[in-house]
Amino acid sequence: MQRRIIAAAVAAATLLAAAACGSKEDSGSGKDAKGDLTVWLQVDAQTLWPKAVETATAEFNKEYPNVKVTVAYQAWADHLTKFDAAAQGGTSPDVIELGTTEMGLYMGNGAFADLTADKAEFANSGTWVKALQDSATYQDKLYGVPYYGGLRAVIYRKDILADAGITTPPTTWAELQTAVQKLSDKHKADPTFSAFFLPGQHQYGAMPFIYDAGGQVAKQGADGKWDATFSSPESVAGLKTWKALMDAGYHGDRTINDLTAFSTMVAGKAAMFYDTSGQMKKVFGKDGDAKLKDQIGSFVMPSATKAGSPMPAFMGGSDLAIPAKGKHKDWSKAWIKAYTSPASQQMFVDGGFMSNTTTIVTSDPLMKGYVDTLSTTWTLPAAKNWAQVEKNKTVLNMFVDIATNKGTIEDITAAADKAIETTLNAS
Repeated sequence: MQRRIIAAAVAAATLLAAAACGSKEDSGSGKDAKGDLTVWLQVDAQTLWPKAVETATAEFNKEYPNVKVTVAYQAWADHLTKFDAAAQGGTSPDVIELGTTEMGLYMGNGAFADLTADKAEFANSGTWVKALQDSATYQDKLYGVPYYGGLRAVIYRKDILADAGITTPPTTWAELQTAVQKLSDKHKADPTFSAFFLPGQHQYGAMPFIYDAGGQVAKQGADGKWDATFSSPESVAGLKTWKALMDAGYHGDRTINDLTAFSTMVAGKAAMFYDTSGQMKKVFGKDGDAKLKDQIGSFVMPSATKAGSPMPAFMGGSDLAIPAKGKHKDWSKAWIKAYTSPASQQMFVDGGFMSNTTTIVTSDPLMKGYVDTLSTTWTLPAAKNWAQVEKNKTVLNMFVDIATNKGTIEDITAAADKAIETTLNAS
């Protein structure tokens, strides 16, 4: 799943003003309702599961036959800018899709309707994937409905592992370390070969180690202020484990991101990497090598601290929200309920992603590592200024500094925490 680093240019005053205006009542109910409902979805829905959109609208129109639904497809590059302009101009959509890492800024600025009392109305709300539900929650209130998601698992080449005498994927941290050592020994004559592709500028490859060690990236105090916690003893311990895996298994540029992991694997220069199912499928997709499909598999990144458990994985994805200034909250809820039904969730799974519930999963053996990781997921904190932290690249630069030995992990994380706290607590 692509990263959604938010352009933090939203005018908080505009959003708060929009929310303060309140929402108008629906123009009638049921079959007597008349009007228009505008839904903004990302273009992914148009290309991956258009039938789900059509079916949801058809189901909605059974209850509201005289309400015209217009689905406008947006691009990740500019959808927030367009939403900000629409909010300012009083033309917000009735339903909007946002990436999970985008929700905090808007929830914190009062841009979305409170759905806390409505949660039980949505299908599978009792079994929503934790990370997705957390991404739509701000200060214990629900402001969005989880839509779909993607998480991380270890992708590997069966033939490369087998050539080193490894016939089954590692299931424990000790087995993973042994596999990395065997692969490194097998290819020691090749300084460009990585047993485990793990560069520095890959926050979702590093942060799981923090959570696995009992740490987190930030927490909010009772006074409302945020404390960055990359320098906590638990987080530092996790980062040392991450760095040890990098030192043992990665031979490449430590300043880069993860986007060349798949091509490095295609070239036979990487045996494993830790990423999304989308990156896995690139190995044998149009930009990879179709002949490798039968040689690719996925497995859970094993916990380094809890034997037999998965390492907690970051899960991103999308949520559906109702703008606070929307005119048709009941209509909006009805369309979202239809669009996030079990039948739709199965379509999202068939489209290559994970559903919003732990009860609907794929049986594709390639996805085994991802399904097995669903039991433990997390998302970034719902801080309204986290978008600016990412825009500043404070976290990415911190990981690169650690990866390239610019100082001790303790000193590097302490400096990063100070900068992050300044951003998070800015008014």
